[in-house]
Amino acid sequence: MSSLDREARNVQNPAFGATVLAAFLQGHYEADEMKGGTPLPYLFLVLPMIFHSEVYRLLSETRTGLRQFAEKFVSSEFASTDLLLSLGSSAIRLRRLTADSLGIMLLSGLATLDSQHGRLLPRKVNVFSARPDIPNEAEQGRKLGRWFAELSPFEIGSILKVVF
Repeated sequence: MSSLDREARNVQNPAFGATVLAAFLQGHYEADEMKGGTPLPYLFLVLPMIFHSEVYRLLSETRTGLRQFAEKFVSSEFASTDLLLSLGSSAIRLRRLTADSLGIMLLSGLATLDSQHGRLLPRKVNVFSARPDIPNEAEQGRKLGRWFAELSPFEIGSILKVVF
């Protein structure tokens, strides 16, 4: 196994993914006026965005929202790439990792699943607030959750070029 494969396995593992997903849930919950929980399909977009270095870089540099984040992909630096268009296939490729991360998150008590409505609710709402030991990837996941809460599923799908 090459050192690059080993490094990817160390970072892209279900426990770390569970931390990022839990932060996303918290961010969504904080910004959602209805406090109805996060739709389950949203979670399958989080890890592909956080674990892709170029997408993550743009995410961490964006302060204002999902639309402004997506606009950066048409800049001259990324105009010849299809990073945004490849998000759907990345979500499929990382589906197993997301499912495993979701399982760890539920088993560890960080979230509960409302199976009737297909929504997840954070159980420990302030677990990621003002903690210096939380990884930056989790903070970016939390920011992404807040952005998703501001938009409808149709808007998110249109902006990110995915279908729910």
